[in-house]
Amino acid sequence: MAACPNSAANLFTAAKVSHLNLLPQGQAERYSRVEAMVDTMEEFFGSCTNHGECQEACPKEISIDFIALMNKDYLKAKFKNRKTLARS
Repeated sequence: MAACPNSAANLFTAAKVSHLNLLPQGQAERYSRVEAMVDTMEEFFGSCTNHGECQEACPKEISIDFIALMNKDYLKAKFKNRKTLARS
């Protein structure tokens, strides 16, 4: 996070979201979890602009590709919630 020019915590959050989504028991809350985690992260930290500095500085060599996967799940979560709200 310190290497990021935006002070974003996207790489850490994306790695944690992906880790939880790999577990079979994590599937039930997948979309609600990703939405809550991303919303909380963006409330306290900046947004990712894909500089890639976090990937280069990461001691665990986590790929920036996990941010793309997190964003994909986040968009799916927003779309699912929109459909749910429209039915109410």
